[in-house]
Amino acid sequence: MPKRPKVRCVQCGSLERTRVAALHIAEFAPANGSNILHFAPERGLSALLQTIGGASYRAVDIDPSRYPGLGVEPFDLCRDVFALSPGTHDLIVHNHVLEHIECNYSAVLIRLAKALKPGGRMMFSMPILPGSFTDELMNGTIADKQAKFGDMIHVRRFGVDFLQQTIGMIFTITDRYDLPARFGEAALIEANIPEHHWHGYTGASIFNVSQADLRV
Repeated sequence: MPKRPKVRCVQCGSLERTRVAALHIAEFAPANGSNILHFAPERGLSALLQTIGGASYRAVDIDPSRYPGLGVEPFDLCRDVFALSPGTHDLIVHNHVLEHIECNYSAVLIRLAKALKPGGRMMFSMPILPGSFTDELMNGTIADKQAKFGDMIHVRRFGVDFLQQTIGMIFTITDRYDLPARFGEAALIEANIPEHHWHGYTGASIFNVSQADLRV
């Protein structure tokens, strides 16, 4: 990656956040045949989840053409999330998706959480930057939005100083994020998770929540 050397797996294409997600999935140990919904499916993580879910694994994205060969179905989180039946999914995964959706991200997270079965988990991440939180939507062409939000069109910026006032208002989350305490240093080294992701929230941090963690 341009500013992060030696972070992409040459075999499965995974990044740091993908491998941290895989550690959480292994800890959760979903049963074979689990009903799994995977947004913006990373190739390596998709292969893992498809092995677990089989025919009950569903890969979706607003632009399926970005994921050739993965059988991705169209899904617009700003509209289609309301069609998900409550209590139907064992696992929902989305990494670096929230910063792109052009609607109320809180409503999306709540609706996804309500689609979980009792005991089901939602695992997600997003870029977490120093400082403040911003959230802005605008009308315009793709070029207009790229000029405003950058080439990746990140319409919101999650700042580490305001996680409790944003994600923490929706789910109960810890003030301190500590990967070694959860998985041990050996597992993090084996998975090539750089040490700067071990303590404190970063873009590789995985929020691992259930319906019971909802505060609303």
